[in-house]
Amino acid sequence: MLRIFDQQDKIFISRWLRNPLRTGAVIPSGSMLAKLMANQVDAAGDGVVLELGGGTGAITAALLEAGTAPERLVVIERDKELCRLLTRRFPQVTVLLGDVIRLRSHLRHQGVTAVDAVVSGLPLLSMSERLQQIILGQAFAVMDENGIFVQFTYGPRSPISRAKLERWSLEAHPVGYAWRNLPPATVWRFTTASTVLQKEAS
Repeated sequence: MLRIFDQQDKIFISRWLRNPLRTGAVIPSGSMLAKLMANQVDAAGDGVVLELGGGTGAITAALLEAGTAPERLVVIERDKELCRLLTRRFPQVTVLLGDVIRLRSHLRHQGVTAVDAVVSGLPLLSMSERLQQIILGQAFAVMDENGIFVQFTYGPRSPISRAKLERWSLEAHPVGYAWRNLPPATVWRFTTASTVLQKEAS
């Protein structure tokens, strides 16, 4: 299916051309991928949903369309132009300009101590091991005991290594494949081992 680029795509592509490793993907996440990620979040909950790397807002829009209340949603984006775009598109959503390596500090300034879900649009596999560890460590530290972490990847394997899964006592679950995305992507859902045990017991 031919994709027609809009103004948001053009903004995203311009950011990728300036710094491919920082942006990760050539174009924003497609609607199929964004919806698949958003559907992992419990829209009926009342806790905070944290989105890492809002980009042009594809995942943000999908979360809202899936029923997540805008007042629950906090988006962190470090690019000033993309942050302004997100603020204009989603005036009821809390959009923070900042780097996700300081996500705990950003959340504290908003009075947030725990989140129900973390939805990541970050290019984890293009990051260094050290940077991955910092970001993931902070993300799992702010998740409540029943929280989930949602991440996509363009490869067949989990975007979080087995060593890191063991370190943080996580269970990895591939939940779907967005074959119409460019490039095609797999969505993974991560939960703590204690959450899995609680669900099995119930």
